Amino acid sequence: MAQTKVKRPLAHSSIGHVDAFAIVLALRQTRVKYIADLGALAKTNPISAITFSITMFSYVGIPPLAGFCSKFYLFFAALGCGAYFLAPVGVVTSVIGCWAAGRLPRVSQFGGPKAVLRAPDT
Repeated sequence: MAQTKVKRPLAHSSIGHVDAFAIVLALRQTRVKYIADLGALAKTNPISAITFSITMFSYVGIPPLAGFCSKFYLFFAALGCGAYFLAPVGVVTSVIGCWAAGRLPRVSQFGGPKAVLRAPDT
């Protein structure tokens, strides 16, 4: 929060998102293109499914993972600086992100394989 140059916060943000990019590249090797394709990931490649879930839980901010620590310190720094409106906004956006990003590990661990659609018999 005390940075004066533009490059440093952008660099920290880029480094923070490298893990998600690496997971996307790894999933691309397994031919996962849609969210529904993650349904069979736990059965076909359990190590990738567990790694993907832990990464997404950290991204969401589930304790005791690194994402929780960074959000915790960020919100308390906002309160310490007197930005009392900014901290609740950050909590609300984190909850929304938890709902959106929490879907992916649930589908990868508990979702079944994608259903095959058949043409109706005529």
